[in-house]
Amino acid sequence: MRIEVVNFKTTNDYNYNLERVKNIINTSPADFLLFPEVCLTGFCYEKWEEVNKFAEIAIKELSTLKKAFALTIIDENKNYFCFFDSGLIYKRAKFNLFGNEKNYFEVGDKPDIFEYKGLKIANLICFELRFIEYWQKFRGVDLIVIPARWGKERINHFKTLNKALALSTQSFVISANSANEEKWGCVFDAWGEGVEITGESAIYEIDFNKNKKIKKKLFIGIE
Repeated sequence: MRIEVVNFKTTNDYNYNLERVKNIINTSPADFLLFPEVCLTGFCYEKWEEVNKFAEIAIKELSTLKKAFALTIIDENKNYFCFFDSGLIYKRAKFNLFGNEKNYFEVGDKPDIFEYKGLKIANLICFELRFIEYWQKFRGVDLIVIPARWGKERINHFKTLNKALALSTQSFVISANSANEEKWGCVFDAWGEGVEITGESAIYEIDFNKNKKIKKKLFIGIE
């Protein structure tokens, strides 16, 4: 599977952001693309009602695209992880809220696992990466997807946690971080190898059979 990680930079123009996201998806040769948390609007609390209303437009337009991709969208005062492939096929609202988010967002559901084309996929939204209970739950899944807007003053935490998550779960871990904070994304396999993405985007091909071999070579109780 070819993965494109897009460390997208959000502007104050929501429609411009949406058109850029659509263009990136439509022109990408990748099989799946990951964008950062709230990349279409940012955490624009001063225009909170407008931000929430924009979700209807965004979901309608993104649902028409014939490509698999994921991002988060603010809707009904929740921060939804949305996974699309010719329509919205999975969504979950952020459970662990960080800082000022607690004053605006409603709490969603705890991170869980869903299936897509025979793959077991889990997702964490930014701050949720810090909670070890999810690491235990996700051991052995095929793919963990993490859209984030991780503060640049804590970016080293983000880098360390992503690699540690891949090693601990023996899963592929894919992250994208907002360029409004710091451009840094990754694709790590069960051996902690892969690529760190410090530009706007990059494509990396992953082989799920590689992780199966690693699980046998370094058996830690994960089948």
